[in-house]
Amino acid sequence: MSLTTCIKCRRSTKSVLETETGTVCFTCFSSSKDPLKAKRVISHNEADIQSEFFEKVKLFFPKLPDKLIFAIPNGGSRNPIEARNLKSQGVKSGVSDVILLIPKKGFASLCLEFKIDKGKQSDEQKEFQRQAEACGSKYVIVRSVGSAIETVKEYLK
Repeated sequence: MSLTTCIKCRRSTKSVLETETGTVCFTCFSSSKDPLKAKRVISHNEADIQSEFFEKVKLFFPKLPDKLIFAIPNGGSRNPIEARNLKSQGVKSGVSDVILLIPKKGFASLCLEFKIDKGKQSDEQKEFQRQAEACGSKYVIVRSVGSAIETVKEYLK
């Protein structure tokens, strides 16, 4: 089965329904039928910014050891069994999206939290920030690829 683009949210998906106006993903279809029972649609804008950031990291920092800058896969929806398994394996909510594990300028590491323009930290993210900073890490909220690249540049100077 091939991927199709939803006419409402523009995401590629296999779960589609044909309507008189075109192909609609199940999430958009169900939210239009009964908005109170619809699943919460998660914006992927932060994920898009983060993906583009990792594409640019290779260009801007070719000598950066690639295993020392990494993403923490905390986001996204998971089925209950997978969520329970990840939790038992040590996955923690609130951990920053990206960690650069190189000490610089008196900091132990750099933690980047990607947010869209109006995005706010959860209570778990605020607690992670507090703990990371208490242990000597630098924690920065970035809202664009450019600001993330500039943050890393400044940190590595």
